[in-house]
Amino acid sequence: MLTREEFLARVHTPYAIDGGMSTELEQQGCRLEGSLWTAQALLDDPALIQAAHKAYVDAGAGVVITASYQISRTGFVEVGLTAEDADRALRASIEVARKAVAGTGTLVAASVGPYGAILHDGSEYKGNYGKTVKELRAFHAERLSVILSANPDLLAIETIPDALEAEALVAALAEFPGAIAWMSFSLGPDGKLWAGQSLAEAAQIAASSPAIAAIGVNCVDPVLVSAAIAEIRSVSDLPIVIYANGGGTWNSETGLWENADADALVSYAQTWAREGASLIGGCCGTHAGDIRQLAAAL
Repeated sequence: MLTREEFLARVHTPYAIDGGMSTELEQQGCRLEGSLWTAQALLDDPALIQAAHKAYVDAGAGVVITASYQISRTGFVEVGLTAEDADRALRASIEVARKAVAGTGTLVAASVGPYGAILHDGSEYKGNYGKTVKELRAFHAERLSVILSANPDLLAIETIPDALEAEALVAALAEFPGAIAWMSFSLGPDGKLWAGQSLAEAAQIAASSPAIAAIGVNCVDPVLVSAAIAEIRSVSDLPIVIYANGGGTWNSETGLWENADADALVSYAQTWAREGASLIGGCCGTHAGDIRQLAAAL
């Protein structure tokens, strides 16, 4: 794992990160179905995940995010697998990414998704799970222990919809001295976290952890990002990470993002860099072709 100083040295100028794993898999002809989503592809054919990572590396991404977003012991047990299967999948997600970036200098960020991602009901876009900080801390600490044993370069704690969960994650991270992470939040159309708190409140919680080396937003509408950057900067001087959606529309019948505009994302990204964002990529609806344009623009 990188030290905090090594990470900060990397991001003193705008740095491209990857785009949506599911979108790139779809570009390569992979049909994603079932509650495990990209984790199912990791189980069925890890070469597909490696190829998706490699496409982003070739496009110029300086960081790739692993396919571990929805992997947890609880989620695997619910679909008939075992806790041991989940642990193996978490480690495999990092091993596959390592193979894809070998010899390139691209960093591997292990995805740590929110508790809501394992519920398979869109709760990561609601928050307010009805869980206590203690319960959420235990959930995340269990998963962090396995992920960190596989030695990623850093953690990508992402799509967090609730300041309460940010508090739990800060508490969980305290159990792992030396861990380095970014924490990025998801926002509703009003610019607040889905659970209703302000982004400034959540960013302050994140910044209180010595493990957090960057703060930002992901899986959000690009039009919300400039205000989010200003709000984060009002409470923290840590590097800012942004990976917004492609601006398109999700077609639930075809299982594809439609009408995403790579040119618009590039224009946005250049604006976000001027406004102070240090790590910039894409989320849902963005693929390697988009990141190639974004990386070149940065």
